Amino acid sequence: MEKSLWQKDNNLKNMESIDKNITTDTLIVGAGITGVSIAYNLINSKNKVVLIEQGKCCNGVTSKSTGKLTYLQDLVYSKIDKMYGFDFARLYYESQKDAIKTVKKIVKDNNIDCDLKKCEAITFTSDKNEVKKFQDEKNILDKFGVNYSSSSKNIDDTKIKEIISVKNTYVFNPVKYVKSLIKLIKNSNNIIIYENSMAKAVRKEEGYFITKVNNFEIKSKKIVFACNYPFFILPGLIPLKTYLEKSYITATKVDKTFDISGINSNYPTISFRFHEEKDSKYFIYLSNSSKICDKLNYNKNYDTCIKEAKKITGKAPYYKWTNMDAMTNDHIPLIGRISNDESNAFIATGYNTWGMTNGVIAGKVIYDLLTNKKNKYINLFDPSRDINFKKILNFMSNTLFSNIKAYGLNLIKKNPSWYKEKAMVTKLNGKRVGIYYDKDGNSHVVSNICPHFKCFLTFNETDKTWDCPCHGSRFDIYGNVVKGPSVNDIKIDETKF
Repeated sequence: MEKSLWQKDNNLKNMESIDKNITTDTLIVGAGITGVSIAYNLINSKNKVVLIEQGKCCNGVTSKSTGKLTYLQDLVYSKIDKMYGFDFARLYYESQKDAIKTVKKIVKDNNIDCDLKKCEAITFTSDKNEVKKFQDEKNILDKFGVNYSSSSKNIDDTKIKEIISVKNTYVFNPVKYVKSLIKLIKNSNNIIIYENSMAKAVRKEEGYFITKVNNFEIKSKKIVFACNYPFFILPGLIPLKTYLEKSYITATKVDKTFDISGINSNYPTISFRFHEEKDSKYFIYLSNSSKICDKLNYNKNYDTCIKEAKKITGKAPYYKWTNMDAMTNDHIPLIGRISNDESNAFIATGYNTWGMTNGVIAGKVIYDLLTNKKNKYINLFDPSRDINFKKILNFMSNTLFSNIKAYGLNLIKKNPSWYKEKAMVTKLNGKRVGIYYDKDGNSHVVSNICPHFKCFLTFNETDKTWDCPCHGSRFDIYGNVVKGPSVNDIKIDETKF
């Protein structure tokens, strides 16, 4: 799989993986910006903490983001206002501002070099039908007291119909930031970090959580799921409240950068920013972001993103990568206790592509819950909040029918010589399977059903993986799981067919 621009800065020394049974106060599953933020807040606390990462630290979703720290997030406030009212919209705005303030303070207090830079942020549209929505968003921003503009000196495009611009936002290098926090955490006396340690199952036993990690068990009083998407279905019914969105991202070397970042207000998503470091300048461009159940031609979407970036810069991208974001059906993340029945199990997911700010604020919310402190955002982010009719409609369109859209059955002969480096889906002996034919024409047969939520898998021609259109699990051509939430492989015995 392609590496992102930020992953080149991941020079962390390899850490140990779980090699014994452990007892601790708190287990944090996932060492991205969320898990690391929680752990950072717990430094020098009375809590004994274990933080685990299924792969190498700083190689997950955080390392694939565009690295924006902004409270201007397309037209989110008017959407929340219509669904929950003005007070919830204002609280969400305040949470994003608090997240930015938190990052600035942490960077300053610890002298962290993460290329943190202040910049203008814009939301824009080229669709005249979006103009009314922009006015609704401006009305909300007026009530917040936000100083915004309806133009930008950095944008000169006659096709753009509307712009909202604000000044006090930031961009940074997320890997440098998280890497610096990990180094601070490693020097603490109460927190241990393990990588290449995948949580596969959790059970409750005599008031403790027993988490199976590799071939060992971690016993904890409290557990936090800070991974991009949880590997469990119950409790919390998280799959009913979320769906997955895939993005295609490039970074192109340029001669000049501008202090601006932007995103459009409708699908297909377009997002951009600039990044400058000691020896290089980059234009980071994201396009064709969409629900993973909607568009299956990954190769075409990748090519489109690359062509668009090249048209803008006049150069071929230097880096290209993809990312997967968990989206909620009501535009607000799920951060807090998983359910009312489980007071010591916590989750943070559904950041709606704004993972940098929401990961940071989740670090504070979960920390306050773990230490029994008050936090004004607990009710806002509560994963147990009621599902209203609008959210059910979103679930129906985003998640429930993804299997129907995913793939039809293609009945083929088992190894046609003309089908090299291609994949097909068929039934063999009554079982739904996926078959990939390598460059030599050899077939690799796997189950085409994701073990997590029983969704049908689609083939990603770019990364040569079988991807789940429901919740983002990924498997290689041999059936090995390479990305959760699934913790089980899709291998089958080819000799039986």
